[in-house]
Amino acid sequence: MNETLDKKFKSIEQTIATENTTQMLKIFLVWALFASVNCLFVYHYFTTKESSSLTTWFICYSLSILTGLILTLIVFKPNQFSRQIIALWNQGLCIFTSLLLATGVYVINYIIPVENPEINLVKVLLLSGVLLSITYIFSIIYLTQKFQYFIYIFIPSSCVLLSKIFLEKDISPAYYIILEICLLVVFISAILIKKQHDKIKNATGQKQQLRNQIKQHILNEKQLFNSLNLLAEKSQKIENELQLNNQLLEQKVKSRTFDVEQMNIRLENHQQNLAFAHEAADINSWVWNIDKRTVEFFGPNQENMIYQRTYQNNEIYNQIHPDDLKTYGKLIRAHLRGHTQRFEMSYRIYKNNQWLWFHDIGQVIARNPKNNKPLRMVGIRRNIQQEKSDQEKLRLAANVFNQVDEGVFVLDHNLCFVEVNHYFEKLIGLDECQIIGKHLFDITINHHEEIRSLHTMMYQQLIQTGEFDAEATEEFISGKKLTIWTHINAITDENNKVIHYVGILTDLTERKKQEKQLSYLQNYDTLTDLPNRLYFNNQLHQYLSKNIPSYKQLAVIRINIDRFRFFNEYLSNHAGDELLKQVAQRLRHFSPQALLISHLNNDDFAIIYNTNQKNQTIQQYCQMILQKISQPYFFNDQEHFITVSIGVALYPEHGRQIDSLNVHAEQAIAEAKQLGGNTIRIYSTKQPVLLDSNINLDRDLRQAIKNNQFEVYYQPKIGVLSKSIVGFEALIRWNHPVHGMISPDAFLPYAEESSLISEIGYFVLNETCKQIKSWQNQNIYDISVSVNVVAQQIHRGRLLADLKEALELYGISGQHLELEITESSLIDHSQNVEKLLSQIKELGILVALDDFGTGYSSFAYLTRYPIDILKIDKTFVNKIGDSRDEAIVTAMIAMGKSMGMRVIAEGVETIQQVNFLKNQGCDELQGYFFSKPLNAKESTDYLNEHKLLTV
Repeated sequence: MNETLDKKFKSIEQTIATENTTQMLKIFLVWALFASVNCLFVYHYFTTKESSSLTTWFICYSLSILTGLILTLIVFKPNQFSRQIIALWNQGLCIFTSLLLATGVYVINYIIPVENPEINLVKVLLLSGVLLSITYIFSIIYLTQKFQYFIYIFIPSSCVLLSKIFLEKDISPAYYIILEICLLVVFISAILIKKQHDKIKNATGQKQQLRNQIKQHILNEKQLFNSLNLLAEKSQKIENELQLNNQLLEQKVKSRTFDVEQMNIRLENHQQNLAFAHEAADINSWVWNIDKRTVEFFGPNQENMIYQRTYQNNEIYNQIHPDDLKTYGKLIRAHLRGHTQRFEMSYRIYKNNQWLWFHDIGQVIARNPKNNKPLRMVGIRRNIQQEKSDQEKLRLAANVFNQVDEGVFVLDHNLCFVEVNHYFEKLIGLDECQIIGKHLFDITINHHEEIRSLHTMMYQQLIQTGEFDAEATEEFISGKKLTIWTHINAITDENNKVIHYVGILTDLTERKKQEKQLSYLQNYDTLTDLPNRLYFNNQLHQYLSKNIPSYKQLAVIRINIDRFRFFNEYLSNHAGDELLKQVAQRLRHFSPQALLISHLNNDDFAIIYNTNQKNQTIQQYCQMILQKISQPYFFNDQEHFITVSIGVALYPEHGRQIDSLNVHAEQAIAEAKQLGGNTIRIYSTKQPVLLDSNINLDRDLRQAIKNNQFEVYYQPKIGVLSKSIVGFEALIRWNHPVHGMISPDAFLPYAEESSLISEIGYFVLNETCKQIKSWQNQNIYDISVSVNVVAQQIHRGRLLADLKEALELYGISGQHLELEITESSLIDHSQNVEKLLSQIKELGILVALDDFGTGYSSFAYLTRYPIDILKIDKTFVNKIGDSRDEAIVTAMIAMGKSMGMRVIAEGVETIQQVNFLKNQGCDELQGYFFSKPLNAKESTDYLNEHKLLTV
């Protein structure tokens, strides 16, 4: 095998050498051509007279070399011709080049001096030196690897020079001496470089031999590794069995009591010990010299003797456990007498102050030929103490499997039952023979689509992830219907291939009954059997947060029994309870269209009503309640009459959050109480002080838009890290011709109820872009301005077009503009809003969520919509100093930062707030601590005066 490899590598080396020689020859030909060009250049430097013989030689020489070079590159490639043909071509090319070179030397030395007398002996020597020195130098460099190629080049040309010694007698002897010395130096240099190449080649060969030896060593190591793998298979099999049992045990301990958990901890400790069973199962060999009464013990390495011991009569028997001694003596005597082929037994030996289990296998290998008396016996001893312990633990695991009060089962890779415990049989009402071999879903009734969908999901999760956890109500073929928690895990082999599934069924039927009862107690009033306040608020939150078109308009109706306390005191608590029950029954009976009817407390009821009802307005519905409730009640053989006060708050007109709707409904019912009860009041916002009878607000607002009475103010935003002004927020102000400067709180609520808010927003947008352009004309480019946008601007469909128009009109990019949107703008038309915001971001405009934290759905908006900036509402900033409110602000900042958003705090007014927000990592600050809102001129002056602030 080694000879074959040597021949193969030798052939490869010769092929590589031929390729290298060919490559070197190509380079040499290029330099030879370069030498001829230099020679021709030197000749024309000496004289202007043309030499036809030199020119002819140069042309022939150049064309021949180029032709040879092209043929070598294109035709004579190593992969197209054999190594021998390539070598013949290279030799011929060298000889042909040498002859042409010798011809050139002859022309220079013998023909040119005759044609042109200007070329004297010195110039002839220079021309020859230029041609031959370059040629010889590069032939030494590139051709000495194949020394004969150098000889082909060197001999013809040098012979022409040496011929002058014999043909011209009048030349000085010094010329010949120098010439011979130069040629000798060239030849010796070639020999030395050739030797150097040979050394490199020999070193390469030795290196290749070392590679071959290394490969052989690797092959031997692989064979040894395969042998070791065979030895490890037995221990691996034990490890797989232990892994399966460990998986079973891990599944059983999840919902158990403290005692079972303690047992599981012990089993896990045992598992860690068993994981190293293959290391503990070391095998020692022994040699018993019966004649000399000595025993020698050896470790796994036979050359390493552990100890040698000489024993006296019966000393060996004294080390064996009394319970095993009789069997041991019987078996060893039978083998020594030749009755058995070998001795084999597991027994206990007293060692290290304890009894340990060992397994011995031995055989007599030498007997006295005269009397057949045993002389020498050899064998192996393996410590099986760990195996004995493992077997005991397996029995314990089997007992746990069968005794645990959980339904434990094992499936094969096809989800068919392999094993179940007794509790599983009892739980589902089937015997083991009715279960084993059946598919997991064959023991249940699968008529319902919901159950089939559950089974499909279970199958997909097990195949994809190898794990399933779920609660479900299953009906088994035994007729039992149970609410169970199913947990299944896949068990894989060493190749990560699923071989089994282990599952646990936990019966939740009784627990579900208790949970249902507890849920009823938590969410319902036991007296009236109506939902309580907790359930009412939760359901109201669900209706407000769900994006369902039919729930776009809701009413919160609060109903309070007038003078109920006096009624209760007059009749008795029992009569009061009976009255509450009858009121609840009437509300349920005549209000089937109500979304929810609830009993909040003693005499307070509440209804969530969908105001989109076509057949009945909210006023008609509340009037019906008054009529039905006011009808007489009969108990204690008496007729009684009551009245109620009703307060109504409408969504979204009177609020978009639970608290605001409940508060406004309570305010409305309080007003109804003030009017004497038995009446209906719908919440109404109070008009601002400004909007008295002397001012027609609608008319004045339209005049303000027409006459440019509005003015945009700018409040600075300060970057915490840059310590400079990073932008402004645009704020609207009304410069009323009569009432002076009016705050937006006085007119914006009315503008939002009409179409005027969109016109005002359009004005603010254009004024802001105009101001940004003005700052850019003053070389202020790194400032962005945020503009507030309300829901009406978003839903009317003109916002995107207005933005594009303003940016194009003033020639600014979207990166200098930000839009601040409140949560109320995002509640409706979520898909349209999401698409619009994405289109706005394509313009380079950033989107900020304003007044964050004041709503119930803020977290959903952060993940659903493309929000870039989070603005913390000033109501939270004002409470900095209180530990609980500080924790909320800290959480807001951390959440925004973790989601990659810029966090801005507005309403900053104190140095304490500044320091706290700065320490929590807030990005930008805004508030009166830095500046009040400024008009265009004031904001420009502020920019120039405060280019760098200390934060």
